[in-house]
Amino acid sequence: MRSPLALLCFAGLVAITAWGYFAVPSGLDLPVHWGLGGEVTATMPRNWALAQMPIATALIWGVFYLITTRGTATQRPSTAIVLRWGLPVLTALFAVVQLAIVLTGLGVALPFFHAT
Repeated sequence: MRSPLALLCFAGLVAITAWGYFAVPSGLDLPVHWGLGGEVTATMPRNWALAQMPIATALIWGVFYLITTRGTATQRPSTAIVLRWGLPVLTALFAVVQLAIVLTGLGVALPFFHAT
């Protein structure tokens, strides 16, 4: 849980979120879901859109905490690799999604992968 990489990713998520609250004008609807073709399929008001990734991260960190504290001693070694890498990877993923939300709110056109 105290992985330096996980904490770094979390700090990045917090910084991106704070930047979004200061830089993106209130009253905007921000994208929160994109289709396979890169088109926006769902939006939310700015405050809710910027809050969703930190909330999801807090929930994931809570689940990982419960797994590490509630598991038996025989289960811990088998889940160690997932716990060691899962938390930083998921936190980084949420930070990247948050960055996409903020940049889109600032009017930056993002080159999304287009499925064919």
